[in-house]
Amino acid sequence: MGQVIFVVWRECFEALLVVGIIYSWIKHNPDSRNGMPYLYGGIGLGVLISIILALIINGIFKELSDDHQTIFMMGMSVLACMLIVQMVYWMNKHARSMKSSLEKEMAQQVARHSWWGALFIIAIAIAREGSEIVVFLSGQIMQLNSHNYAGFCIAVLIGIAVSALTFYAFILTSRFIQWKKFFTITGIILLFLAISLLMRAVEDGTNMLLEHDISIPDFLISPAWDTSYLIDDSGLIGSFTSSLFAYRSQPMWISVITFGVFWLLMAALFLRKKSK
Repeated sequence: MGQVIFVVWRECFEALLVVGIIYSWIKHNPDSRNGMPYLYGGIGLGVLISIILALIINGIFKELSDDHQTIFMMGMSVLACMLIVQMVYWMNKHARSMKSSLEKEMAQQVARHSWWGALFIIAIAIAREGSEIVVFLSGQIMQLNSHNYAGFCIAVLIGIAVSALTFYAFILTSRFIQWKKFFTITGIILLFLAISLLMRAVEDGTNMLLEHDISIPDFLISPAWDTSYLIDDSGLIGSFTSSLFAYRSQPMWISVITFGVFWLLMAALFLRKKSK
């Protein structure tokens, strides 16, 4: 539940930032009366695209056999990991220029007397965030049933509500708070979520190979350590830290290696960006 709330909160907050920038720009445009319906239409279209994507993913998953479902979930987890890394990298690189870039695109469309172009800019921005939510949470979406559907919906609603409150706080305190630090901190947490998804894919793949009696070096599947006496990842706190921060009380060595290689690659990627 914590993973769902965090992902929805962060992505909805980014979507609200985009909508807020465009709303402010349209409001100060002489043709704002004609522009506003296209803003709302773009929001609606973006949300609709995200819902359709969720239905497609869920529909494909239910048509697959057990092994193929596992492979499909592994692929979605790896894809989500890659998208998170790309998103955090993009935000670190373009967060400062996002407002000016959006306003420039809007101005170009309106100069061509094309509010429809503005609608698609908004729809793409919303659909991008919504699609990322769907992909990031694909594992939970594909496992929804009558027992956990209500809890998932509640977590989504909490995430949306918290993002709205965060956006309101952003408007009130944007002159006093360094929001670059906000994106840096949440970006780091998102990277932890990325490695959590990647490790899940690696572990599911390892378990599937073992179920089919495919030999794996004992070293890779043996436990590296046992910290279950401190925090058991089957408990409430352990489950939360496991889903959001990739914690394992008894990790296999293959998971430890995956964790280490991932962070070495992230350090190389982001340190290289800073050095340029």
